[in-house]
Amino acid sequence: MNIQAYIESGILEEYVLGTVSPQEKQEVECMSHIYPEIKEELLRTESALEEYALKHQATPPPSLKESIFAQMSFGTSAEEPKAEDAAEQQTVNQTDDAAPAEPVLREARVIDNAFERVETQVVTPAWAKLAVAAAILLALFAGWSAMQMTDLKSANNEAVAKVETMQAEMTAMKAQTEYNQALASLFRSPTYKHVHMAGLAKSPASAVSAFWNTQTNEVLIDVQNLPAAPQGKQYQLWSIVDGKPMDNGMLDNTFTGKVMKMKNTKPGAAAFAITLEKEGGNPTPTMDEMYVMGKVS
Repeated sequence: MNIQAYIESGILEEYVLGTVSPQEKQEVECMSHIYPEIKEELLRTESALEEYALKHQATPPPSLKESIFAQMSFGTSAEEPKAEDAAEQQTVNQTDDAAPAEPVLREARVIDNAFERVETQVVTPAWAKLAVAAAILLALFAGWSAMQMTDLKSANNEAVAKVETMQAEMTAMKAQTEYNQALASLFRSPTYKHVHMAGLAKSPASAVSAFWNTQTNEVLIDVQNLPAAPQGKQYQLWSIVDGKPMDNGMLDNTFTGKVMKMKNTKPGAAAFAITLEKEGGNPTPTMDEMYVMGKVS
């Protein structure tokens, strides 16, 4: 059962105002015993209506009390004993010579309703009841709207997060695809000579590929495995031309997953190597810091 829809139907306000049918009254009482939410809303509605009635109750005018007391039969009750007193007085005079006078006991008379409390009933106008019901419905609608807005905002934030995650994944996939295509193109190209640089004693697991364009002497490299450069250090690429090392530039510290363009070499390069140098590089290689090397076949 949709409890919220039942509460928003307005039947609880009608129950409190006493405008429901006997069957609906029994239904509301039954539902309030089964569902605590309905019972709580019913008590809240009754409390709101009671508070409104007390706040707007009308005080009886002062003349009402005088008018009520004026209608009481004090005058008639007071005149009746006069006739009886005259008859009793006459009987006493007639028997005055025959017997001693005896006291005459009068019967006490009770005046009905003389001090009965008059109660007045405050009647709440129909427009006031409708105003309370409308205010309650408005409050319920405002609460429901706030909940809907909160849920909508949360769902929107989740959707935005998912879209951003998907965009990041697609960007990464695109970059990976472009990287793979570039490598495949280099391996298939007849103008580029592939030189595999294997790890040396300094780092046996290292591996780097160099692609040398024998027509333009352009050099590209792809790092498959190379330790991250320590702080203040940077990798430097060398080509061996005529038995002498030639500087081919510094590697970016973020070298994985991309093909890097280096400085051109000269014709007749016999080998390529990478050393770990100070940041910015050295004019000559540090042989003890050579990580990979590969001969041109």
